[in-house]
This record gives sequence, structure tokens and C-alpha cells, in this order.
Amino acid sequence: MTHWLLPIDPAAHAEHQPHDWATRPDATSVWEAIARSQRIDRWCLRSGFRIMREGDRIWAYLSRRQELCATGSVRRITREADRWYVQIAWDEDLTAHLCRQPLPRREFGQVPMSTCRANPGAAGVLDEHLRVLRVLRVLRAG
Repeated sequence: MTHWLLPIDPAAHAEHQPHDWATRPDATSVWEAIARSQRIDRWCLRSGFRIMREGDRIWAYLSRRQELCATGSVRRITREADRWYVQIAWDEDLTAHLCRQPLPRREFGQVPMSTCRANPGAAGVLDEHLRVLRVLRVLRAG
């Protein structure tokens, strides 16, 4: 499984954002605002589409906040006319946890300028963070 970083500029969805979107510690309303302004499960790709695979892990990176707030898996890569799209199955439980406690860039160290694979250092941090999130989900359920 490859980890992918999908940068999203929350300011591009400003009409739906709360006034304090850039400073509030919880990213839930920021993520919800993005979902109100576009389809959240389908993103146009300008890079990565030739090597991204179904089942790979996607992490939504809020560029102006410099943090990860959502995660899911690649369902499908499609081409429509001359554009490529990734369809994502967002993991609602893990995303809710990430929104409440976003993972700051200083912890995984990579700055994605466009959709890209996580470098080895960032991938190691994301593997561990994903493992911890899954353990927390099991503990909450049981």
C-alpha cells in the first residue's frame, strides 16, 4: 500500500468555511465546508494518476493549516475526456478522529505541493499513525 498526500486549500472553499477556519484546533468544520462546496469522494488529479492504485491510502492535507485531517482508500482511478480522477472511500471513523486531532506537518515532515507519494520518512509516520488510529477504533468499539 502506498500513502498519497492530497493537498487541499481550505481558502478555495472560503464561502463555506467558518470565520476562524485557519486557527481553530478542530478541523471538523473545515473538512465539512470542503464537502459542502464539492464532491468529496472524487478529486481531479494532475499528478500521480499513472502510478496510484486501488487500495492505496489517501491523506487529505489542508495546505494553509499544514495538517492532515482525513484519510481513506483509493477506490478507482478514471479518465474522463483528458482529465484523471481518483474516487476515494473516506474512512469516516478515522477521518472524524483526524479532524478532532489533525496530524501536523511537523510530525510527518513532508510538504506536498501537488498530489504525491509520501516519502519514506513520512510513510513510516503515517503507517504508525494509521496503526494507532485503528487500535483506538477497536478500543472505542469494544
